[in-house]
Amino acid sequence: MNKPSWRKQLAALGTAAALLLTAMPVYAQASTPSSEQLQAQHEQERDHWRFGSGHGHKGEERKARRLEFMQEAAQYFGIATEGKSAEQLHKELKAAKEANPAKWDKFMAAKKAQRMARLQDTAKRLGISTEGKSARQLHEEIREMCKNRMIKEKGAKPSADAKSQS
Repeated sequence: MNKPSWRKQLAALGTAAALLLTAMPVYAQASTPSSEQLQAQHEQERDHWRFGSGHGHKGEERKARRLEFMQEAAQYFGIATEGKSAEQLHKELKAAKEANPAKWDKFMAAKKAQRMARLQDTAKRLGISTEGKSARQLHEEIREMCKNRMIKEKGAKPSADAKSQS
């Protein structure tokens, strides 16, 4: 007389479950990063937020700068700004831009020249050569110089991102 086979199946399943449960901590432990990796990741994320990724509260600052830019453009085109929302101002500027593209190009060239002058002034104060460099190149060099200065002032080790760029 054979006993029911369900007992054998139950014993086999129990043994398999026990083996799986004992193997899980080994698998989980192998995938956990080391403390050095966690520290490097933390520094990289901290630098991401510290050095201008444009997240969070900076959205309000950006809206204010954009409104200021639209007001300057409106003044340049002779558009009244009193009592108008940003959307209304945007629509009127768009119409003025389409009506007179040459004047818009002239305005944008003046704004780019102002930005370049600010970048060159900042670069000179930091001791960065400005000859033959575009606005983008100056911006990147200034940003890198400021980033490295902040790291040195904090006395912290440079992050993995900063090391790879050096």
